[in-house]
Amino acid sequence: MAWDHLWGNERGSDDNSFPVDPATFLVTLVLSVVTTLVVFGFTVPRAVRNPGSVHKAALIHSGAAVVLALPASWLGFPAIVAGGGIRLGIQSLGGAHRRLAVVAIVVGLLVIFFAIVATAFPAADTD
Repeated sequence: MAWDHLWGNERGSDDNSFPVDPATFLVTLVLSVVTTLVVFGFTVPRAVRNPGSVHKAALIHSGAAVVLALPASWLGFPAIVAGGGIRLGIQSLGGAHRRLAVVAIVVGLLVIFFAIVATAFPAADTD
C-alpha cells in the first residue's frame, strides 16, 4: 500500500530511484498508524464491552471500509478499518444477529481482497 511510495512499483524503470516519494510514504504511514490506534485501541474494545451493539459496530466498520476503499485503497487504511469490521463480526457471530455478523465479515474480507489485488497489480501507466 504505502510502501510503493518509498520503494516504487514501476517494473523495468531506471528512473525509479530510492526513495521514490518519502513525503507521501510518511503521510500514508502516519494515517495508517493513527487509523489502527483508533480502530483497535478505541472503537473495537468499546464495542466489545457493549455486546448488544457489536453487530452494529461491525457493519459500520465494514461499510466505512467499502466507502473508503474505492477512492483511498492505495493508502492502506481501508484494510485496517475492514479488519475492525471482521474482528467485530467474528465477535458477534454467537449473538442474535448472526446474519449481520456474516455480512460484516464478508464485506470486510472483500475490501481486504480488493486492497491486496490493487497493490499486487497496480494500474499500468500509459504515459
